[in-house]
Amino acid sequence: MPLSRRELLLAGASAPFLTACANDLTRFSGDPLPALAARLGVCAASHVSLNAGRPGAPVLVSGCASASPLPSDPVFQAASLTKPVIAFAALKLVRDGRLDLRAPVSRYLPGGYAHRQKPFNGPNDNPIDQVPASTLARIPVGTLLNHSSGLPNWTRGVLSPGFEPGTRWQYSGEGYVLLQAVISAVAGQDIESFMSSTVFEPLGMRSTRLRLTGDVRERVLDGTSSLGGRVRFAITEPNAAGSLYTTAGDYAKLMAAWLADPALVALTVVDPVSVDAALGLAWGRGWGIETAVGGPYLWQWGNNPGFRAFAMVSAASGNGFVLLTNSERGMPLAAPLARATVPAEHGVFRFHMLG
Repeated sequence: MPLSRRELLLAGASAPFLTACANDLTRFSGDPLPALAARLGVCAASHVSLNAGRPGAPVLVSGCASASPLPSDPVFQAASLTKPVIAFAALKLVRDGRLDLRAPVSRYLPGGYAHRQKPFNGPNDNPIDQVPASTLARIPVGTLLNHSSGLPNWTRGVLSPGFEPGTRWQYSGEGYVLLQAVISAVAGQDIESFMSSTVFEPLGMRSTRLRLTGDVRERVLDGTSSLGGRVRFAITEPNAAGSLYTTAGDYAKLMAAWLADPALVALTVVDPVSVDAALGLAWGRGWGIETAVGGPYLWQWGNNPGFRAFAMVSAASGNGFVLLTNSERGMPLAAPLARATVPAEHGVFRFHMLG
């Protein structure tokens, strides 16, 4: 069954558009950020730089003239920057001996897995197929974290690995939603409650939610399409692949906490799966890994309708940044920030999936 337009956008399925955006990332790398935001028509971009693992103050840039002032600390839909947040929680369970990355998923979901074929839709338009434990027995938990499970990014059909898990890389939102079910089973509580009590509250991420909730709704900016139209993209159910709402300041706290925990860093970077050797790209547990001068670098991009986001940090120096924007034109703003915080020849900005 073909994917809907909304699901295609979530999957990042337009290859020519993505390629053009990847070219833009390198072309604009030397432009000053405010001027570039104005040139691209990005109305809101918030970023925080990290220096030796310590976050600085949030900086808000607008490239639009507006009669309505922006909130001082706006909340953005962070798209796939959700995935490292979920991975952080999973690796804490691993570190504490509660989750085994080598174990099959079936150990934690012995009754199988109810796969929602339209995870961003409401319950009245959401067919479910039951993935049997025999299928889950083929998938080691660790392969969900590094996108080598063989599961597709998204599917509206029966969920099953398309290749032998652990043998190669294939970006998978479905894998992270399955990981969400594993974490909930291990924790004995729903993912939203677990993330709040285990990650958001301890780290002081006071403006971060795993779904759009009423208490932050007024601070959430509308998105902007590539043509300049308003995009209202509300995700009201937790989804480990892309439902995070957060601020740049909050997200920088997560990055700092990750860097401050050597055990988590070690679990992240060990035995990565190759993504694009020519660009120096691989994938670890929760983050992409780029090999470049000053690295290794941990990175993740976000691409949902109306929003673009990017985070990168050196695991060696602790220098890096997080960028959140409310525009489908926002990704080129990442390259100037990388140039300022982690100057190197970054192959990631030529990666075909960025957009």
